[in-house]
Amino acid sequence: MQVKAMAVMERGGTLVPFAYEAPPLGPHDVLLEVRACGICHSDLHMADDDWGIARFPLVPGHEVVGVVRERGREVSHLSPGDRVGVGWQRSSCLHCPDCLSGRENLCAESRGLIVGSPGGFADLLVADSRFCFPLPPGLPDEAAGPLLCGGVTVYSALRHAGMTSGQEVGVVGLGGLGHLAVQFAARLGNRVTAFTTSEDKVPFASRLGASHTVVVREGEKPRTERPLDILIQTVPRDPGLADFLDLLGSDGTLTFVGVPLEPIPLPVGSLLSRRRRIMASPIGGRALVAETLDVADRFGIRPVVETYPLAEAQKAFDRLRENRVRYRAVLLP
Repeated sequence: MQVKAMAVMERGGTLVPFAYEAPPLGPHDVLLEVRACGICHSDLHMADDDWGIARFPLVPGHEVVGVVRERGREVSHLSPGDRVGVGWQRSSCLHCPDCLSGRENLCAESRGLIVGSPGGFADLLVADSRFCFPLPPGLPDEAAGPLLCGGVTVYSALRHAGMTSGQEVGVVGLGGLGHLAVQFAARLGNRVTAFTTSEDKVPFASRLGASHTVVVREGEKPRTERPLDILIQTVPRDPGLADFLDLLGSDGTLTFVGVPLEPIPLPVGSLLSRRRRIMASPIGGRALVAETLDVADRFGIRPVVETYPLAEAQKAFDRLRENRVRYRAVLLP
């Protein structure tokens, strides 16, 4: 069966129409008819081979919403016609201590959907059914896609940093990740302080649920009304680590989901004085992906999206590269 896709043919290249033969279904696989696919900065990193793991031609796309068309012989939990989502993770070993404890995302044999196999910038996708997630009926196609990567990334980070409710939570950045982090923290009963360098994002942060927004101007130290229990850093640069650590109260946690390209000096004294900690968090295991989707559905958490037809994937790529997407881009058939 021929798949019609958009692919990058070489490192740093542009997206062009590309066709390939779908592989035969393995016993645990499903063939999905793609209904939507979000675009993530990781797709750009793969297209540019920034991590040295890309294979070309590369079909990006790891925030996929699709409908099951066919299933392998061992698939019993999904049926043709079911609507499912597929995120960054394509597979894991499923038998190591991490996998058996629900941390498949930390498995040493974890594989990304678009690492060595085609992704969702296409009309069809073959995926492992064990990493396909039934979608709540209340989640529209264009909203579900970004939740499968960006959504679970911030939700998992907040949960593993100790987020419950009734806490003081800070969010650095109001982009594709940050605007989701504000919603998850606020809708689950926390007081959220958003940090941004853009004055025009203050009313946007308030609409998302932030109780307070701090505009961080160059050369100024950020301030908060109360010490923070958790601070999630969503931008891919050093926001001024020492200054932000000082916003945490005793036993507070700073968690990174935005990854600075350069090493950051570690202010150990600031950690020691209030027993603070720093951590980082990648996506989430299968149970946490399902929980993310359920929480988003029940509490009305939705990404702000721009939609594009698949044929205009390069236009969306360009806007993302230029940081002009507000706030997630999604491809539709």
